[in-house]
Parts: sequence; structure tokens; C-alpha cells
Amino acid sequence: MAVDLHSHTTFSDGTLSPEELVAEALRQKLSALAVTDHDETGGCLPAMKAARDTSLRLIPGVELSIDYPLPGKAHMHVLGLFIDPENECIRSGLAELSRAREERAERIIRQLNDKGMALSIDELKELAGGGSIGRPHIATLMHRHKYVSSVWEAFDKYLAKGKAGYVSKKKLTFKEAAAMIHEAGGLVILAHPVSLNQKNYNGYTRIFRELRGQGLDGLEAYYSNHVWNMTRFLLEAAHKLELCVSGGSDFHGTVKPDIQLGRGRGNLYVPDALIEDLLRYRKEKYGH
Repeated sequence: MAVDLHSHTTFSDGTLSPEELVAEALRQKLSALAVTDHDETGGCLPAMKAARDTSLRLIPGVELSIDYPLPGKAHMHVLGLFIDPENECIRSGLAELSRAREERAERIIRQLNDKGMALSIDELKELAGGGSIGRPHIATLMHRHKYVSSVWEAFDKYLAKGKAGYVSKKKLTFKEAAAMIHEAGGLVILAHPVSLNQKNYNGYTRIFRELRGQGLDGLEAYYSNHVWNMTRFLLEAAHKLELCVSGGSDFHGTVKPDIQLGRGRGNLYVPDALIEDLLRYRKEKYGH
């Protein structure tokens, strides 16, 4: 069977509720699913409740953006897997990020207002449904008001870096994110390493070595945007650096219609044996 250890719900920028996501995972016959919303753990408990008494193992998680110097549009995210979503350290840390996200959204709305778009922060909050507000919500709102013909046009013309509606996002350092995840009992996984956009494998390896010394536990080797050569390199790098391996689709629902839960773009397969490997790694390294 297969697993998917990277997915999003309506608590961040996904389009399925936690309950709907669990239902989709069961439909895809997955044996395990991790809910990893951006800067948000609110979807974990509802998903765990929905998965109870089913064949699906629900793994609580989170995805965090990292402040790290990278070229061009490259970016770094980390996943926290097997976290305690009610841990006070991670709750307070995410609450601070949530406040920063709301302030960012208010600034973006004001900048779009200056461009003649009648958008409001109250309408945006209603659209987000109490979850973490992100640019996809703003893009969706722009589309609803017919200021753009699609969510993609909203990003291309207004919300991408350097455009009229862009506002930089508050990010954690890698050490801060790793400490928060470890405090919550989780494993620190470098998400979609291809997004680091390095010129060669040596560049990736240099970063992996640096992060390993700051609390990195594993690499997301299996991913929707990884070609097989990249996956093979990541599996080899994880073995050499004594890191664990994870994998997932980065499913968002209709926001990313070409990405299917558990299958990515149709050829993704994350073996369920990874779950026991990850748990073994956590027990050997952290004792729980």
C-alpha cells in the first residue's frame, strides 16, 4: 500500500476539509496520511477524529516556511511529522505566525484596494474559515470578484514577488523551526528539496550537511515534482548522512488540480514501509 505524508486542508490553503481529506485518502486506499497545513495544526484533531475506527493511520503534522538565503524564486520549507498538535510550544509559536499572516494579508488587501479592487479583510477571513490565511485565499477572493480570470492570473499579475500586491512573509530560521517541532515530539523533514533550486547535487548536499547540524532529521525524497534522478539522489544522500526518508504529494485540492492525493501527478508512490522507518528513527534518536 501507499502513504501520503504531505497534504493540506481548508485550515491553510487546501480546498478539502479535514474530514473530506480523510475520506479522499480512504478512497485512494492509502494506509497512512499526514496533515501538514502551513503554520497551522487546527486540522489535525478533526482529521484524527475522522480517521478513527478506519483503516487509515492519521499522522499530525505541520509545514513551516524557513528564512534561508537561496537564489531567485528558490525557497525552503520544513515538515514536522508526528507532532503533538496540542503542545504549548508549537501552539504559541504558530499563534505568533498566524498574527503575522493576518497583518500581511491586511497589507496585501490595502495594496490591492489602492489598485481599485474592492476587497475586504473581513471577507477574506470568512473565506479562510478561521484557518491560516494565505495568498491562495486572496487569489480566490480576487477571482470571485472577477478582478482576474483565474487564481494563477492573480499570482502572475499581482501576488508574486515584485508585483503590486506582494508583501514578504514572516519566516522562522531553521533552528527556530526545528526546536519547535522537536519540542512537540516531531521529526524535522526538509520538504520538497528540489525547491532549493541548486545548480548541482553538491549544492544540495552542502545544505543538507549544514541543516543536519541544526536539527534536520530527514528528507522528503518522494515528491510530486521530483524526477526519478532527484529521488534517487535524495535516497542516497539520506543514507550517507544518516537521515530518515519521507514522501508526499503536497495535495491542496482544486488549488493544485494536477496533484492527486497519494499519486501526485499520477506516478508518485510512497511506500508504507516508510512509516515504521520514521518511527524507528524517532525512537532511536529521541527515545519516543
